[in-house]
Amino acid sequence: MDSYLVPMRAPAMPPKLEHQGPTLETLHMVESVLRKFDGPLSLNRIKGLLPRKMMHAALRLAIDHYKRLGCVAEGSKGVMWTLNAVPEFWKVVGTWEAR
Repeated sequence: MDSYLVPMRAPAMPPKLEHQGPTLETLHMVESVLRKFDGPLSLNRIKGLLPRKMMHAALRLAIDHYKRLGCVAEGSKGVMWTLNAVPEFWKVVGTWEAR
């Protein structure tokens, strides 16, 4: 196996929703905003950059969805789009302080 091909573990199964989850349009809007920036963004900053208003709970669900898939890292400074296949990186991210 080539050294640049690092096997990733499968994402966890989605939790059972007790209510309707974020729509595909919501997920796409949040992903588009996060991918445009290299640094972490606060939830309020993300809401301000979205093309339409979104409730905090819907944004939180979208962020949690991407965290579960390993596409987003969240720390004390905010949320950042990261799609990194190196396992050591995710070990460090796991030690970050959650807000």
